[in-house]
Amino acid sequence: MSRSVQVQPASSADEMPRRRVLSYALGDVANNVSFQMTSLFLMAYMTDIAGISAAAAGTIYGITKIWAGVTDLVAGNTVGRKDTRWGRLRPWIITVSPLLSISLVAMFSTPAGLSPGATVAWVLLFDAAFQVCYSFVNIPYGSLSAAMTENSNDRSRLAGARSIASAVTGVLLAFVLAPRFEDTTADGIRLRFTMATIVLSVVALVLYWICFQGTKEVVPRGAGKLTLSTTLAMVRQNKPLLVLCLGALFLLGAGFTMNAVMLYFARDVLGNAGSFTWLYLAQTVGTICVASLVSTITVKLGKRIGYVILAGFAVIGFVLVALVPTGGGGLPLALLAFGVYGVGFGGTNALMFSMQADTVDYGEWKTGTRAEGGSYSILSFVRKCGQGIGGFIGGAVIGAFGYVAGADAQSAGAIQGIKVAAGWVPAGLCVLAALALSRYPLGAGQHREIVAELRQRRAQGALGDTATHDRAVSFGPHGDLVASRPIVTVNEQFGAGASYVAERVAQRLGVPYVGTRFSSADLEAAATTAPGRTDGPVSEFLRSFSRTPNEVDASIAADAEIDTELVRRNIADVLDTVKDSGGVIVGRDATVILARTRGAVHVRLQAPVEARVSRAAQDSGVGRDVAQRRQQREDRVRTQMSQRLMHWDPADAGHYDLVIDTGDVPLDDAVDRIVAASQAERGGTT
Repeated sequence: MSRSVQVQPASSADEMPRRRVLSYALGDVANNVSFQMTSLFLMAYMTDIAGISAAAAGTIYGITKIWAGVTDLVAGNTVGRKDTRWGRLRPWIITVSPLLSISLVAMFSTPAGLSPGATVAWVLLFDAAFQVCYSFVNIPYGSLSAAMTENSNDRSRLAGARSIASAVTGVLLAFVLAPRFEDTTADGIRLRFTMATIVLSVVALVLYWICFQGTKEVVPRGAGKLTLSTTLAMVRQNKPLLVLCLGALFLLGAGFTMNAVMLYFARDVLGNAGSFTWLYLAQTVGTICVASLVSTITVKLGKRIGYVILAGFAVIGFVLVALVPTGGGGLPLALLAFGVYGVGFGGTNALMFSMQADTVDYGEWKTGTRAEGGSYSILSFVRKCGQGIGGFIGGAVIGAFGYVAGADAQSAGAIQGIKVAAGWVPAGLCVLAALALSRYPLGAGQHREIVAELRQRRAQGALGDTATHDRAVSFGPHGDLVASRPIVTVNEQFGAGASYVAERVAQRLGVPYVGTRFSSADLEAAATTAPGRTDGPVSEFLRSFSRTPNEVDASIAADAEIDTELVRRNIADVLDTVKDSGGVIVGRDATVILARTRGAVHVRLQAPVEARVSRAAQDSGVGRDVAQRRQQREDRVRTQMSQRLMHWDPADAGHYDLVIDTGDVPLDDAVDRIVAASQAERGGTT
């Protein structure tokens, strides 16, 4: 009699409450009040309200952004070390955010009557202090999502809520603050701007408090953190990461050259500071439009070619910006230009993080060191340097063309300088980014081979010294895995009959049967949070947002570390199941985990949609419409989980020894074929 092993999936009751997701998202609204203000409006404030020259303002912008990269590295190696009654991360948010607000208000409250040197010193000092505080709030906030849950659906909900909060905050800030720069010589402009900053800072503090109170850390701290020296040793041998960083330097330089002068472009080129809001909105819409296409571009073209093409869109957008005619009549072309720029910049930004995850695999394959956090921190530092360089270039260019702060009207030369800084210079930097990434050495084929080898290494590591000759799975002479008992993995399309077939195969072969980890009901309960869902326009709209170009997403590395831990656990669970007695396993990505195990048989069960829906409706006792929704949902979600965690496509027939269409082949005949294949693989024995 074969023994049956069943793993109970998490109940839908374990789903994160909506109020907790909302509390987390409000924290990003608070973050972006600060970040967007400094990224979009600080340059114009320094020149037109504080009276600092454009060149000096650009220098301040450049120095403090690069300094921000340093403070991010320090914060990343400081926060999360000490456990408290409130967790490891949340205390940083609630204790440092008041200092963040104070430094923000002080930075935008330069006293009148200071000498030019004292004014520069004032802004530089408080901007530097602001960057320190921002790092020690944003880094723990970004890492908080990974500490709140290990559930991938819940983490997707958090990321989606955060993305829409970030985008909406940027548009609202543009609507509130941009018009204030229409006349920067008006009486009391300094006081009014200070009061606006105070109000926004108080709102941010309230939102930080809600985030602190409404979130909860439940995931324990991981062990074995990497040292800086280990990370740097990995980076030196990681050519894909180095190329990606070079491209990021140019790409972020282009984006933040634009950011630094965007308000000047709206006011002095288009003739209305309020146009800034519409330009920013057009850019955001472009980013939204490309978000849903990034995965398709990756599959059809590959990440390297996709990046180069999208960078080309950004170049076109920047060139159109440079060609916008002066005056209100240029607004339609400007909106088109910023929309195209949003497509290009948003797409390359999204691909950059996807490629960064691939460089982590390369680094582990090359050096044996897996460093999600270290890899991301290096890329983040380079991105900050690019932001600083972009701001410096923007200020230097408009200053060189004769921009005069506070003038009633800028000269033709100054306006041309703004166009150069907003269009031609970023276009050139984007071309350099595309050229750098055209040399990106990690293609899709090589990455698949690397991932397959890493899976094999992890499988061997999970078995360790227990894989001796008296076990069902042991090491072969060349370090590969060899099965001495029947091992069958079964992957199915929903409704293809895997449960019936696999259980009977296990009985015939005399080995344990292990069912799929998730049931239809579990996936249906999670459907409201699954990435890519199509049954709800509001949720679909929310999920269409990619990371905004200005967002510093410190949770990327933390989420990647959790994904890696989930993969390790799953590999260990699968191998622990089969190592003593063999087994028949449904799902669980066992097909790729045991892909290089000699003696194992890998089976794919599939059938036409109509046949699968009919079988599912009959077996589950539900209506045909319910069964069809489950079929669409399960096919999509299971594929997404496999692609995200194990980097493989279950629909690729090349992974299987047998592909059986249960729409044509009766289930009992499918059992016979699989048993015969397993016996033949092992020389006819059971």
